[in-house]
Amino acid sequence: MSSSSTAPLAPESALLRVAPPPEESPLRRAELRLQELLAEIDALDTELDSLALELERFSRAYEDSLSASFEEVSRSERLLRRLRNLQDAASALTRLLEQPALPSADPRRPSERSAPPRTSARQSPEEPSKRATFDDEEDADTFDDEEPPEDDSPSEEELQAEREDEAVALKRLHRRLARLLHPDLAQSDEERTRLDALMARVNVAYEAGDRTTLELIAAKVGAGDTAPGHLTDDERLAHLERRIRILSTAVHSLRQQRESLRSTATARLHEEARRREAEGRDYLAETRAEMDEELQGLAQDARARMRQLERAARTLTSLRNKRMSTLAENVKGRKLRAFDPVQESPLVRQGVLRLERQRATPAARELARRLEDAVSQEPWQVALTLMAFFAEAAGRPPPGLDTTEAWAERYELLRELDMPEAPTYDQALTRLPRHLELGMRVMKKEVRFGLQLRDAELLAAVPLALQREDVAERGRSVLAVLGPQEQCKRCGEEVLLQHLLRTRGLDELNGMLCPLCAHVQKSYWLYSRSEGQEALLPHALRLGTLVEQGVRLAGTTLGFQLLPEERDTLTTAQLLQRFVDLYLQPYGVELAPAHLRLEQRGKALEPEALVTRGAITLKLAPEAGTSEKEVLELLRSRIERRFRPDASR
Repeated sequence: MSSSSTAPLAPESALLRVAPPPEESPLRRAELRLQELLAEIDALDTELDSLALELERFSRAYEDSLSASFEEVSRSERLLRRLRNLQDAASALTRLLEQPALPSADPRRPSERSAPPRTSARQSPEEPSKRATFDDEEDADTFDDEEPPEDDSPSEEELQAEREDEAVALKRLHRRLARLLHPDLAQSDEERTRLDALMARVNVAYEAGDRTTLELIAAKVGAGDTAPGHLTDDERLAHLERRIRILSTAVHSLRQQRESLRSTATARLHEEARRREAEGRDYLAETRAEMDEELQGLAQDARARMRQLERAARTLTSLRNKRMSTLAENVKGRKLRAFDPVQESPLVRQGVLRLERQRATPAARELARRLEDAVSQEPWQVALTLMAFFAEAAGRPPPGLDTTEAWAERYELLRELDMPEAPTYDQALTRLPRHLELGMRVMKKEVRFGLQLRDAELLAAVPLALQREDVAERGRSVLAVLGPQEQCKRCGEEVLLQHLLRTRGLDELNGMLCPLCAHVQKSYWLYSRSEGQEALLPHALRLGTLVEQGVRLAGTTLGFQLLPEERDTLTTAQLLQRFVDLYLQPYGVELAPAHLRLEQRGKALEPEALVTRGAITLKLAPEAGTSEKEVLELLRSRIERRFRPDASR
C-alpha cells in the first residue's frame, strides 16, 4: 500500500479529552452581573422614556380628536338624568292625584324620591389604572432580582446614586479623589511618594472604568485609611454585592414602572389603535363616528322622554282639574277646602299669568344685563330665553312652541337664518344657561312641560333686555317663527303666518296673514281671553313686527294693524278701502266710497298719496246724506247685534 493511501496517525494530544474551562471566580461573576444590571437599567430607562413619549403623543391626539365628543356625551347623559328624575317625580305626583280626594287643611306633602346615585364621569384617557403587582418567581440566587429584605433595602439616595450615568459617576469619583490624593498636598517627601502611587492607581482605575476600585478607595480615604490603594478581593466582592442589591432594586422598580405604564387606560387605547392601524383602520376616526352615533341615540332618547313628559303634564292637568272639581262640591252646605298637590309639589313651579304686574327683582335685572351681553357672543342663549318667555307670556304656547318637536323645528329655523355658529337644538338642551331649565309649571288650570325660566321672577328680565335694540332685533326674529305653517293662497309659498288685529276700536277682528305678500289667510273673532299667538300681540307692536294706523271717526279711533312693509307703502285709497271692507260692507252700511275722504291737519289727502305719520280723520261729503256720528252709532248697533242675533233691527 502506498504512503498516499495511508491515513496519517492523529497526534497524541488530539486523543486526549479536552479539559473544561476553569470555573469563574465569585468576583468575576459579580462584575459580570453588575454589567448586566447596568445595561438593563439603561435599556429600561430608554424604553420608559420612549413609551411615555409615545403615550403622551397619543393622549394629545386622542384629546384633540375626541374631547369635544366626550364632553357632548357627558352633557347629554346629564340631561337624561334630569329628564329621568322629572319622570319619576311626575309619576309620583300622578299616583298621589289618583288617590281618593279627601278634604284636609294641611296634608302631608309627598316625600321626594331620592335621586339616583350619580354615575361616574366617563374615564379620561389620561386616567391611570390601578398599579399591577408582580411576584418574581426566579430561583433565589446571590444576584437575584427580587427586592432585598426590608432591613437591607437601599435608601432613596443610594438608588439615585446607582441610577447615575456610569461615565458621570466615574468622573465625579475621579475628581473627588484627585482633590484628596493629589501629590501637591503632601507635607513631606515620603507623603508625596505615597500619594503619587495612590493617584497613579486612581488614574489607572479611571481609565479602565473600574468604578468599584474608585468607590472603595474613596470609602477608605473617607474612613481615614492611610493605605487605601490596597484592596482585597473580599472587599471588592462585598462592594460589588452591595451595588448589585441596589441595582436589582432599581431594575425591579423600573420594571414595575414599565408594567404600570403599559396597564394604564391610555396604553390600552394606544395598543388598540396600533392594532387597528395594522389592519388599515383609523381608531380615532372610528371612535369619533361611534360617539356621534351614541350622541344621536342619546338625543333621540331625550326627545322621547320630553314627549312622555308632555303627556304626563296633560295627565296631571286632567287629574288635577278632576280632583279640584270634586273637592269644590258643596257637602251639607259646607264647601270643602281644596288641597292642591300640584301647587305644593317641588316639581311644578307657579307660572306668571300677569307679567305686566310683575316688578323686576335684582335677580331679574342681573339676568337682563347678562342677556344684553350675550346677544352678540351667544345669540342662541338669548333666542332660547325669548322663546321660553313668549311661551309663558302667551298662557297657552303659540303653535311654534306647543310641542318639543315644534321647539326644535323653530329653533333650527332661527339657527339656519342668522345663527350658523350656534349649537343644534339637541346640543343646546345639554348646555343650557343657568337661568333656563326643562321643567313643569302650572298656568291657571293647565300643567305644562317644556323649556322655561328657572324662576318665575326672572321673566321680568326679558322686557328689560328687549329695550336694547340688538336684543329687540333678536325678539323680532323669534316672534316671526312662532305662527302656524301654511301655504299662502296668493303667493303659493310655505310660510309661518303672522297674527294681527285687522281692526280694533269699534270691532276687533283677528287675522292670520302671509308675511311675504300680506294676504289674509283667515279672519276670526275671539269670544274668550286671548291666548297663544294672539296674546303676544302687545309684544309684536312694541317690537315693531306690526304697526297700527289709526283713523278717527266722530271722536272714536279705529285701529288698522299692518306689517311694517305695508305701512311704508300705504296710500289714502288703500286705507279708505280697509274701512269699507272691514266696517261698511260687513254691517250693511250703504255709503258710496266717493263720499268718503281722509283728512290730516285739516287738509284732504289725495287718493294716491302715501299716508304719513300723524292723526288721520275720516270725513263724509255733504252728498252722503248722513253725518260721521250717525254712521258711528249705526256701526255700533249692528256690531252689538252680532252678539245678540235676536235683537230687533
